[in-house]
Amino acid sequence: MIVYCGLRHFYIRNFRLRQAETQDAYYILTHKKKVWDFSPELKEYGFTVKAGGKAVLHLDKPVITLSINLDDFMPFAKDWHDFSRQYTHELEAEYPHAWYLRFRQPAIFQQFVLDFAEKLRQDHGEGIWGAGQSKLVAKLAAHNLSGCERVIPAGQTQSFLQQIPLHRLPLDELDALERLGIKTVGQLGDIPLAVLGSQFGPKAAALHKLGRGEDLVPFQAEQIQECRWSLDCTVLEGFLRPLHPHELKPYLQQGMQKLAAALKEQHKIAGRLQLTAHPLQGPPIEKTRLFKEAADDARPLLRAVESLLPQEPLAQLEVVLSGLEPSAAAQLSMFWEPQAPKALGEDFAPCTQIGIELPRREQLLLLWEECFT
Repeated sequence: MIVYCGLRHFYIRNFRLRQAETQDAYYILTHKKKVWDFSPELKEYGFTVKAGGKAVLHLDKPVITLSINLDDFMPFAKDWHDFSRQYTHELEAEYPHAWYLRFRQPAIFQQFVLDFAEKLRQDHGEGIWGAGQSKLVAKLAAHNLSGCERVIPAGQTQSFLQQIPLHRLPLDELDALERLGIKTVGQLGDIPLAVLGSQFGPKAAALHKLGRGEDLVPFQAEQIQECRWSLDCTVLEGFLRPLHPHELKPYLQQGMQKLAAALKEQHKIAGRLQLTAHPLQGPPIEKTRLFKEAADDARPLLRAVESLLPQEPLAQLEVVLSGLEPSAAAQLSMFWEPQAPKALGEDFAPCTQIGIELPRREQLLLLWEECFT
C-alpha cells in the first residue's frame, strides 16, 4: 500500500517563519512562473491557482507576488518526514510539501492515518492523504476523495480511474486526447496501446501506463543519511530534572537499541557517532567518535556514548549516527537473491534418476562406519 501525503499552504506558513519581517499583505508564491501557494485569506476573494491575479486587484491590503526556491523549504519538511518514519522507513519525497510512504502492514497504516490527522490538528495545519496500489492512484485519491473513500483497493483501481477527469493529469497531449473523446483517466487506459501508438508515437506507452494507474517511475524509498535519538531529561516522569551519568544508563541502553534496530531495518552500518549534551548551565558539549569498524549493534554504540558522556548532570542528550553504508547482508543481496525451489517439469522427467547407486568403495566405507560407530 502506497500513501500520498500533502500539506496545504505549507510554503506560505514557512515563508512567514523564514522572513524576519513581513509586510501586512497577501502573498502569492510562484515557482517556475506557476502559482505554488498563496495566502489562505485570498480564497474569500475568489482567488484560485487557475484564476490568477486578476481576481485580487482591489483588496484591503496589497498583494505581493514572489518567486521561491523549493530547496529553501526542505528543512521545514524534516519534522514531517521524521514523524512519518516512526511508522515506516520507506519514504519518497516528491516536493517539500508532499511525500509518499509505503506500508506493508495494514494496522500500522491505519494508525499512521489517525496520528497524521492528530498532528495536523495540533499544528493548526491542513493536509490531505490518499492510498492505493501506486503513487499515481494514491495522489489522485488524496486530491479527489475524502474520508475512508481515499483508500483504493487494488481491485477497485480501474473503476476509480473511470471517475477521475482526464484534466487531473498534467498532460501536454490533453487537448488531443479530449478531441478523441477521452474524458477520464480510466478511458485513457481502455484505449489499446496500438491505437495510442498510431496517434502519439513513442509517448503512447507512457500514456497507456498512466491510464491504467501505473507509475512512470516506481516508488523509490530514500536512503537515510543519518539516524538520531534524543532524550529530554527534564520531562522524564519521576525526575523532571537533569540526570547524572549513572542515572542515564538505562535510557542510553534503550536509545542505542532503537538506533541499532533502525540501522538493521535499513540494512546499514554506521561509521561515526556524534554526541551533543546539554548541561544545566553553559553551552552544549559536542563530542565525536569514529568507529574502527562500522557497526549496527547496540553494544559498541553504547560503549561509545558512555565514553563520550560528560561527568556532570545533563538536561538533554542527542546521539546522531552518520557515515552510513550498506551492511554485509545488503551488499550480498545485490549479487544474490535466494530463489524459491522450483518443481521439476515434465520435460525433465526422462532425465530424473530415482534413487542413487554408490560405488563399491563407498558402500564398504558406509558398512564399516555402521559396524564400528
